[in-house]
Amino acid sequence: MAITKQKKEEILKELIEKFKDAQSVAFGQYSGMTVTELSDMRNKMREAGVEFKVAKKTLFKLAAKEHGLELPDEILEGTVGAAFSYDDLVSGPRLLKSTSKEVEVVKLLGGVMDGKVLSITQMGELADLPSKETLLTKFALMMRAPLQSFYGAIQAPTSGLARAFSEYAKMQPAEEAAPAAEAPAEEVKEEAPAPEAKAEEATIPDAPIEESEVAEEAPEADSAE
Repeated sequence: MAITKQKKEEILKELIEKFKDAQSVAFGQYSGMTVTELSDMRNKMREAGVEFKVAKKTLFKLAAKEHGLELPDEILEGTVGAAFSYDDLVSGPRLLKSTSKEVEVVKLLGGVMDGKVLSITQMGELADLPSKETLLTKFALMMRAPLQSFYGAIQAPTSGLARAFSEYAKMQPAEEAAPAAEAPAEEVKEEAPAPEAKAEEATIPDAPIEESEVAEEAPEADSAE
């Protein structure tokens, strides 16, 4: 049944928006799929943030052209649908490729990613990349091991420091008592120089003795004359 021009314009407008919003667009053949198989594939895609859209090839080409992209005929061969991936780059092509292993009539073709047209080979390579969830899980596991090592490293010094503070606290009363006992000894040392001062005072009278000796020698000189 032919669709009206107005309907085509509505579909084209919708496709233009989907090309803009999607992180990647993967084209795939689906002719020959049963209703159940197609429904199962769409449900899996929906859960992964992917929308499988069916339209005429000319409308796919016109929508891509609005974004400056020229879609070659080789990636639009046969009865084609497009998987628009909104959450990540790989979910659409990956699900098309995995479905093709279960349903022979399904075939992953080329597509669009990051403003560039990808060939059938390139899209197949993109489909083999891990999903975002898988990458996040691997990244989390990689980060977890160093964090555990770091936690263990900081725990050991912390417990050792706690023990040191505990021992220091036990020693505090003994250390405070020691200076009190030593105080009298310091006072005795300060009083010790006092006797030395008296000894010095006792030697001062030596000077007059020398003067008397000189005075006694002077008369002898006079008597000699």
